[in-house]
Amino acid sequence: MPTTASAQRNDLAGGPHFSREPLRYRPDIDGLRAVAILPILLLHCGLTFIKGGFVGVDVFFVISGYLITEIITRETAQGQFSLLGFYQRRAVRILPALGLMIAATLVAGCWLLLPISLQDLGKSAAATSLFGSNIYFYLTSGYFAQKAELQPLIHTWSLAVEEQFYLFYPLLLLALRSAERRVLIRTLGAIAIASFLIGGWFAARDPNGGYFLLPSRAWELMLGALVALRCYPRIESARWRSMLCVFALVAIVVCAVRIGATWPFPVPFALPPVIGAAVLLAYLPSTAPARLLETRPLRAIGRLSYSLYLWHRPIIAFYMIDRPATLSFTDSAILLTMSFTAATLSYWLVERPALRRWRGVRDPGLPAGSPIRLVATAFAGIACFAVAGLVIAGAAWQIVALPPAVAKVAAYQSFDSTPAGRAQFDLDHCFVIPTGRAYDPTCLVPATDRPNVMLVGDSHAGQLSLALRQAMPGAHLVQATAAGCRPLLEGPGLPGCRAIVNAAYHKVDLRKIGTVVLAGRWYSEDMTALVKTIGYLRARGSRVVVVGPVVEYDADVPDALARAMLNNDLSHLETLRIADRAPLDVRMRQLIPSTGARYVSWFAIECPNGRCRRFSVTGGPLHMDRTHVTPELAAEMAASIATQAGFR
Repeated sequence: MPTTASAQRNDLAGGPHFSREPLRYRPDIDGLRAVAILPILLLHCGLTFIKGGFVGVDVFFVISGYLITEIITRETAQGQFSLLGFYQRRAVRILPALGLMIAATLVAGCWLLLPISLQDLGKSAAATSLFGSNIYFYLTSGYFAQKAELQPLIHTWSLAVEEQFYLFYPLLLLALRSAERRVLIRTLGAIAIASFLIGGWFAARDPNGGYFLLPSRAWELMLGALVALRCYPRIESARWRSMLCVFALVAIVVCAVRIGATWPFPVPFALPPVIGAAVLLAYLPSTAPARLLETRPLRAIGRLSYSLYLWHRPIIAFYMIDRPATLSFTDSAILLTMSFTAATLSYWLVERPALRRWRGVRDPGLPAGSPIRLVATAFAGIACFAVAGLVIAGAAWQIVALPPAVAKVAAYQSFDSTPAGRAQFDLDHCFVIPTGRAYDPTCLVPATDRPNVMLVGDSHAGQLSLALRQAMPGAHLVQATAAGCRPLLEGPGLPGCRAIVNAAYHKVDLRKIGTVVLAGRWYSEDMTALVKTIGYLRARGSRVVVVGPVVEYDADVPDALARAMLNNDLSHLETLRIADRAPLDVRMRQLIPSTGARYVSWFAIECPNGRCRRFSVTGGPLHMDRTHVTPELAAEMAASIATQAGFR
């Protein structure tokens, strides 16, 4: 992600408003890179007090926009800029370490992953090689997508954003090289404002698009570019500059600690760290905070930042195989050590030699090959990785040959993204997710010719949709389900989800609803609100059936179960079961009947006599991921609900 400043000769002249002074090395920027990479590492390695460590990516974007603009404008002013030279530098800077990481990840994936995960890795490797991984992960992200910590290449989305930016940005600067400075600044400012507004649009309608795609990220790079063009007020007082830089550093750190994964991002909550990074780039030199960032440890980490960013995600993803999703402090320490070790080796054995050879190419006194040959070789290698990724994706089930019984379990890894999985939830119709289609209001319309049963809740209710329809063919299912909130009369939740639940309770004529089924991912603090909700519904004449907490695991169940079968150790699955679900089930069994509602327990169905089943009667798993059940287990629960509702 970070960018290195270097020069390239050519015969393009222009840019009288650009500085002709050589670009000098700023050690404080290496320190700022360290400030950016450390929160990312700490968050991904399991230190959850760094909730918003992802803001480090935004800081990197600002740094990149600043440095690239400095390089291009100065070389243009000196008549030394060329597009070929620019892209040669990018290739030498980015491709050697990236290519090695992709190759190592593919080899490790063929050895360690199950077929469906290997298919996903192959596709993402191809997308990464073509600098389109941000688009790939946008298209494959979603509520039921594989968890980020299990995707070895998901972090490459930010590299793709930068490289896409570099495709058009040099052309824009060249087109404006003879324009007045204010025209250039206004143009870049307009692009930044437009990008920010696009980010706001995405935040309201498609948060994943806002996170992964260039149009909603360009404003961060443009802000760095505006700093490079000195588009900020001069502050003569070193004391005031120091104070401003302290506030900027604090803003970045506070955001890294406080911003949560559900906050709208990057618009508007990336603003504080992005502005903080811009302030530091503008005012940091010759201040007290600069001396802090210029310390040897921070500069060393900053120099390693690109390799750290490249290697830490694959290391985490492979380390997490067959381990609980919740990392211990020891796990975090091991991951940090492994990441720094891999980054150090990559920096000294790949990054530095590649840059040294590039400098040799530019110095006729040093022996080296043709720069065009170097770049062509690098791009040919990357193209090979793209082809290799697609081949691996297509042959994953042949590369990782599994016994039939294990293959049947492993095939459920991505069941929730298949047509059958979507049908189980009635996804994008009567069950909606934040990044999906709008809820269909006809799902709340009761029937007039048969009994009505209303299902209310989050995805733990949505997973029962199809099974309930099949278990009660004589009834009409009114479905109010959405990801993000429990079926409480009053309670927390995403705005879209709360609107659907509120409509179910306040707009539906409850006198026409014979039975209301409440299901959700319950927590102990929900009980008071749940009792109130039951009272509200019973006062309006509805029978209430409450579905208890699902048996949950701290790992993807199809993956963990398939590996346990391969290792002949099915007891391993027991160690991954989340412990607080069973006590909550016991509490709800005691509480719910006292309210006049009926209670059905997942634990009674899945774990009779305290021993949890692992397989359905057909030999498949009972769970499709950590918290959602397969259709076979949903059918068993639906039969129990139908009995309680009087349909059996």
